[in-house]
Amino acid sequence: MTPPKFPTPTTTRMHPISPSPPAWPPGRLFPPFFPPAARLGLLCLWLAVLPACKPKELQALLQPSQALGSVLAEECARAAGPKKHIALITYVASRGPASTAEQALRDALRQRGFTVVVAKAADVGDPMKSGRLALKAADFLEALEKSAGAGAVISMVGAPSLNEGDVARLNPDHPPVLVVATASLGDKMGVHGDPVQLAQLLEAKVIQLAIIDGADPAMQTSAELDPTRQHFDQNYRILRRPE
Repeated sequence: MTPPKFPTPTTTRMHPISPSPPAWPPGRLFPPFFPPAARLGLLCLWLAVLPACKPKELQALLQPSQALGSVLAEECARAAGPKKHIALITYVASRGPASTAEQALRDALRQRGFTVVVAKAADVGDPMKSGRLALKAADFLEALEKSAGAGAVISMVGAPSLNEGDVARLNPDHPPVLVVATASLGDKMGVHGDPVQLAQLLEAKVIQLAIIDGADPAMQTSAELDPTRQHFDQNYRILRRPE
């Protein structure tokens, strides 16, 4: 009897599993795997959508950033005490006029009798490139040096990127520093912050508080809150220096 013939075993080549795309690190406006063309497209789409919105729709889109500016002004007034001079770190002029959040901040501070002066127009990097966006140490230290007598220093361009040597150079009596580390400033992109880095800066007493994206789970919406505060609490939260 002829034994049965079985098919010759074949070897299946196993293809390696493609690694997951890298996480979206703080300080970048786009995920690192986004090609430049996609980044340009998103920016153009964002700029195109705002003018196309009807007044009521546009106002609804900008309300969170306006609330951010108003609440930041309250925090700044509390931090500055009797001093009425506020120093601002903002974007370079090539980025265009002040963002919605910055303009709301300026207006609210002026209503409270404060004078706002730009201490540094910082270049935090090109959002169309893959490099990390950040407030450079040299720009931050320069702004602090110019603002020694100010009631507070506000960075609209995120937290400073400092090493141990930079921190050691800081005057321990420098004015309170308040940081906006959100991905959007309303009609302009912001510089998203790393909560871990911000916590380290808070603990080292480099900054006094930071505003980041995301509602605070501990905050409960109350009908007694004014609409501005409600918009803020629904979109942002404040990281404070530990007592």
